[in-house]
Amino acid sequence: MTKMVLRQKYIDFILENLIHTQVKIQLPIPGDNGENYCVQEGTILYMDITIQVIERYTRAVKLKLNFDAYEKEQIFFIPITEAPELIERKLHYTLKKVVMETFENNGRRQEIKQWYDDARKNRFI
Repeated sequence: MTKMVLRQKYIDFILENLIHTQVKIQLPIPGDNGENYCVQEGTILYMDITIQVIERYTRAVKLKLNFDAYEKEQIFFIPITEAPELIERKLHYTLKKVVMETFENNGRRQEIKQWYDDARKNRFI
């Protein structure tokens, strides 16, 4: 089998098994210093993302991401020398980064903080 065929089979495997049409990512809490913090315990909020593969390249795919009121396109590189678990972690990191950058660029950082505050209050009602 040629290298190109193996690469294509691996990309197909990743697309079929790791890139799902619906994904949940944890929303980090925006800190006062401009950093984002992931919650390890307590109240955790998630964002649903709908993913559609719109183009395939030799070692990457172009994804259309729909979340909240946004639609974004993102190219995701699929390294064929890495294990599927690592690729999946990188995908989730990329998705989280796109979501947070989108919210921050649209001035919604404080809104995420408010979502966390509301969720904490409602947790004990």
